[in-house]
Amino acid sequence: MEEDDDVVVSDDGRRLRPVKSLLRALDILSALAQSDRPLTLSEIVTRTGFSRTAAYNVVTTYEIRGLVRRDSHSRYELGWGLFELGEKVHSRSDLNDVARPVVEDLAEGTGETVLLGVLDQDSVIYVEKAESRRSVRMVEAPGRRLPLHESVTGMVLLAYASPALRERYMIEHKASRRKLEQRITEIVARGFVTSVQDLDPDLSSASVPVHGPDNQTIAALTVAGPASRLTQERVEAFLPDLLSAAATISKAIGGRARY
Repeated sequence: MEEDDDVVVSDDGRRLRPVKSLLRALDILSALAQSDRPLTLSEIVTRTGFSRTAAYNVVTTYEIRGLVRRDSHSRYELGWGLFELGEKVHSRSDLNDVARPVVEDLAEGTGETVLLGVLDQDSVIYVEKAESRRSVRMVEAPGRRLPLHESVTGMVLLAYASPALRERYMIEHKASRRKLEQRITEIVARGFVTSVQDLDPDLSSASVPVHGPDNQTIAALTVAGPASRLTQERVEAFLPDLLSAAATISKAIGGRARY
């Protein structure tokens, strides 16, 4: 049976048929989001592969809706319209409302940065955070997207993701498949993951799943800080508080902690 190139399999296994032209147009927003400065039209063309005319038509359409703004030097950046849309999502999220005080309390108790991440396709996005008050601390921007295997948050989400998503991710990362499979098995068996300078020589962290209705994993709660302060002993010391905090969030949104 031949594969249909137009069909995309969603995280929950559904077969979706996207509008390709719209997907391509969204690549421009992605290019602007990934840049740390406004981009010229020529730079957008280079980064996305659009023709100059097509790129101009897309960015001007976005500009009309406030999704993109053009500065006085004819460079483009994300517009406030996207922020407004994001705020709508944020304000309507029961998860955020429930998790925010728990995240803040955990950060206060551990003295380290606490993050709440959710799965978005093959990446993790942080939707809540409370930074450590210490001068040397882990800093993460809300909304930043990271590959799943590059953080403990992402590894937890990958471990509890649907079999279809896990298999697809493994295929895309063949070189590290065996290591990923071993790590996932350990995470599911223990119910959490810790990393003391494993993923980043300057960082230590621990992450646990947050479960929603139907016992599905909908997020991961993480404590992270500099490795110079977060030794293996300290990570293990705050692990019970991390597990308890995740359980509190899970119960509040109709889930049940598995640990």
